[in-house]
Amino acid sequence: MANINTFYSPEADMWPELEFGRIVLAPIRVGMDRRTGKILVGWDHTFQSIGVIFQTRFHERVLRRWVGCFIPHLLGESATERVITRFYWAVASAIDSWEPNYSIARVRVLRRSDDGVEGELTSADELRNGTLTTRNEGVHRPRGHLGDMTAEGKRTMHLIGSPNQGWRSTPNR
Repeated sequence: MANINTFYSPEADMWPELEFGRIVLAPIRVGMDRRTGKILVGWDHTFQSIGVIFQTRFHERVLRRWVGCFIPHLLGESATERVITRFYWAVASAIDSWEPNYSIARVRVLRRSDDGVEGELTSADELRNGTLTTRNEGVHRPRGHLGDMTAEGKRTMHLIGSPNQGWRSTPNR
């Protein structure tokens, strides 16, 4: 027979293993997919968050005017060394400022062809024709928003520029 003087905990009824210390809750960020409405957890949520940050200009969000990045401001500028350097800076500073669950390690500008083959840029014409893609390499930290900088693993994402569609992001696992 159970002791009547014990404290009732609804969490313990739902998850008795939690009360006995058999499992440990490790909070992670949970979000909602912008297109389907399904729940996103882990890398999928982090990836979507980075994509939103890259597409948002500063002062564009009504209640979060300080959130955004300079990538949209650089679109349409001439592809000079100075602008490409500013692009690298915009990618790195946006991720460092607004996404605690991803630590950027490297940003590379590559050429993209229709068959999906990537390679180094060999001329400015490849850049001007809209065959630009960037590969962002970094480390995913699922609990970085809590101050836990434990890495889950290396992750890569592509930011693909196309002449008619602007920017779109694609993850690599």
